[in-house]
Amino acid sequence: MSTCNVSFFKDDDFDGRYKNYDGARNVSDLEDVHWHDHDGDNMKDDISSITTSTQTWIRVYSKANYQGRTALIGPNARIKMEDLMDDNGEDDMDDTIESFQLFDHEPSFNTTNVINNFIALYPGSDHDRKNNIYNSEFYAQNVKYRIYDPVITLGSSKASFRIDLEHIQLETNDKATVTFGMDFSGNYIDQVEVTYTMADATQIPDWVIKIVDGAIDVAADAAKIIADGAEIVITDGVGVVATVETNKIIDYTAKAVTFCVDHLNTVLNAVFNYQDDGGTMYFAGIVSHSIARSVLAYYEEIFGPDTNPVKTFTYQNFLSSMGVSSFDNSRENPFVEFKENDYDYRAYYPDNTFFYAQGGSLSSVKIDAVTGFQKDDHLIMQSIYDPKGNLFSIVGSIDIFGRNHDDDYTSPASGIVTYNKEQQMIHIGQDGTVTNINYNSLQDAYQDKMLSALNSTANTFDMDITDHQYGLIDASMRVLAATKAGM
Repeated sequence: MSTCNVSFFKDDDFDGRYKNYDGARNVSDLEDVHWHDHDGDNMKDDISSITTSTQTWIRVYSKANYQGRTALIGPNARIKMEDLMDDNGEDDMDDTIESFQLFDHEPSFNTTNVINNFIALYPGSDHDRKNNIYNSEFYAQNVKYRIYDPVITLGSSKASFRIDLEHIQLETNDKATVTFGMDFSGNYIDQVEVTYTMADATQIPDWVIKIVDGAIDVAADAAKIIADGAEIVITDGVGVVATVETNKIIDYTAKAVTFCVDHLNTVLNAVFNYQDDGGTMYFAGIVSHSIARSVLAYYEEIFGPDTNPVKTFTYQNFLSSMGVSSFDNSRENPFVEFKENDYDYRAYYPDNTFFYAQGGSLSSVKIDAVTGFQKDDHLIMQSIYDPKGNLFSIVGSIDIFGRNHDDDYTSPASGIVTYNKEQQMIHIGQDGTVTNINYNSLQDAYQDKMLSALNSTANTFDMDITDHQYGLIDASMRVLAATKAGM
C-alpha cells in the first residue's frame, strides 16, 4: 500500500462494508461503484467514515461530477462524516458523498471556488439541477440556453476542464462540449476543443487548437491556423497593472481571446437551423463566452481576486450612439429597435465578457431584420476589444430564413478582420487563410468582407437578396459603433 491511500466505510465506526483506494485518482459518480465484495450495494450517499494515510489529500463532493457541497480531508485522518462540515460550514457530509478527488499532495486550489466564480459570471440565471447535475439556465439575445457547471478534474500537474452547453428548443436541444487543460500557473496545455451535436451537425466542424509546451501548434493537421494578431496585446503591454506578472497574464489572456475568435470564425457560417430564430447560430457565441469565462473563473482562484478597476459596459453610451433613450424590456432580454435605410431592425443588449487584469473584452450580439414573417433574418456579430477599449477584431455571419434547401449551404460569413503582431490589418477566412488587407479601419474591412460574402452566397445558391437583408450589414455597423462606445 502506498502513502496515498483512503478507506471508506459504510458505518460510522470504521467497520462493516468498506472500499479502499490506493494512489491518486478521480471518481466522478459513486452510484457506479460498489462496496468491496457487495456488487448489489453502491456507495452513493452511503459513506459514514473515512481514514487516510500519510500522504493523502481527498476532496469529497455531495453530488456527482465533483459538484455540490464539498470538504477537504488531509493526511492521517480518521474521521466520522457526521463530524465533517462542508467548506461553507452549512452541514455535515454524512451519507452525502457522491464523488471525490484523491491526491498525493495538497491540491493547489479549490475547484468548487472556480465553479462558483464561473456561476457568478452569469448573473440573473436560474441555477438548479437537471438529471442531478447543476446548471445555469438563462436567456441571451432572447433565446434560452443551459450551461452545466464545469467539471474540473485535478491531476498531478494540471486541471482538466469540461463544460457542457445546450441551446434549449421545443424539440431536440443543440448541444456542445468544451474541453481544455491548464497547469497550476495558468498556462494552457493539451488542447482547447469544441464538439457540437446539432441538427446540422454534418456541416459543423469539430474545432480544436493544440497546445504544445505552452505554444500554439499551427503545424499539426488537426490544429487550426489562428490569428496571431492577438499578440499585439502582448507586445504593446498597454500599461496593464495585473496582480501577477504583467507579461504573463497578458499572454494568457491573448491566447484566450485568440481561441474565442478562431472558434467562432471556424464554425459560425455552418451553424444554423430552419426551425430556429437565431438561437442556433448564436449558440457558437455562447460557447466562445464559456471559454473566456471559465478561464477568468480559474484565474480568479489561482491568482486571487482581480484588484484592477472593474471594467464594465456603459449601456447609456450604447443607447446614445444608437439614437434611442432606453431599452425595450418586453422580451426576455432588453433590446432596441431602430431604422436603417428606412427598414426596421432590432438589436439586443450585447453579451460581454471582460478578461482578467483588464486584459480586454469579448462582445457578441444578434441583430434582427424585423420582417413580420414567421422568423426574422438576423446577423450574429462578435467583436474583441483590447485593454484600452480599442476595437481589435470583428467576425460576423448572416442567417437568411428563406434560403434555399441545398445540403451544402453555409451562411455568408465575413471571416475575421483583425491585426497581426506587426499591427498590420489582416483577414482570416474560415479555412484559416491569412491575407494582408488595406482599409481605413477594421469597420470598413468588416463591412466589405460581409458584403462580399453575402453576394457570393447569393450567386452560389441562386438567391434573391432583398434590400432589407442587405441592410443587415449597415445595421450591424451601427450596432458595432454603439458597442464600441459602450466599451
